[in-house]
Amino acid sequence: MKITRTFVLSGVALLALSGCSSATPQPEPSPSSSKISYADGLHAKVLSVETANTITVDVDGRTKEVRLLNVVAPTEHNNEFSGSCLVPESTEFLKQKLPEGTEVTLDFDDSRVGSSGYLEAAVYVGDDLINADVVREGFATTTFLSQRDEHYAPVSEAQQEAAREGRGIYSKDVECSLPHAIQLHLDRVHRADDSQNEEERVGLYKSASNFYNTLMSEAKSPDTWVGSIVTLDAVKDQLKELKNALGKNYYDVQGKSEREKQSEANEPIRPGS
Repeated sequence: MKITRTFVLSGVALLALSGCSSATPQPEPSPSSSKISYADGLHAKVLSVETANTITVDVDGRTKEVRLLNVVAPTEHNNEFSGSCLVPESTEFLKQKLPEGTEVTLDFDDSRVGSSGYLEAAVYVGDDLINADVVREGFATTTFLSQRDEHYAPVSEAQQEAAREGRGIYSKDVECSLPHAIQLHLDRVHRADDSQNEEERVGLYKSASNFYNTLMSEAKSPDTWVGSIVTLDAVKDQLKELKNALGKNYYDVQGKSEREKQSEANEPIRPGS
């Protein structure tokens, strides 16, 4: 019995080694070579934070750069109002929220790749939506992508809160912020009202008027704003205060003041004119 059993085992071993069997098992594909399924609930591990809205993660052994969905972060070379405000501070905030090794869950919108070409996702740590956290502290703003944009609402609400509370780029105390710039012109208008120097007064009035007119022209093309039209909504009361402070000393885009226009309107019409 022992001899027979040994013979059978040897036969199987020889058959396997010779490769004659048609049922030779194939090696399993490694995780890094398999295709990633970009479905809600995708697990990833943070490798690094690049900016306030861009992180690098590991997904099943593959490195991916991810943009935070609905989040527009300030950048060094952005020339728009507040566009380059608090760049290092905003990046550091996200680094504190997502230190290396943090386990995150990614959810996606209709299109996982945005117009920027980046993989875009709602990033969660547990139930905490990181996209909204960055915006809530005033370190970034939100942007609307599509009518079926399911993640826009919580991020937009976070931005409204930041504006109400005057955080980050919505703070009058932050020199690079839009509220600070408006307040600066408002203070100059009040100073002009007390000035005895007519040239100085007119210069300050014109400067504040030009600033106001620029903001109003930008309102017609909100996509040029870091936070789209919501940013203007956040400062509309301040803008109204500036316009009211200027009063008759407001200069329109043609460079004519309300005082001059009122004076012209009150002039009697001369015969033959």
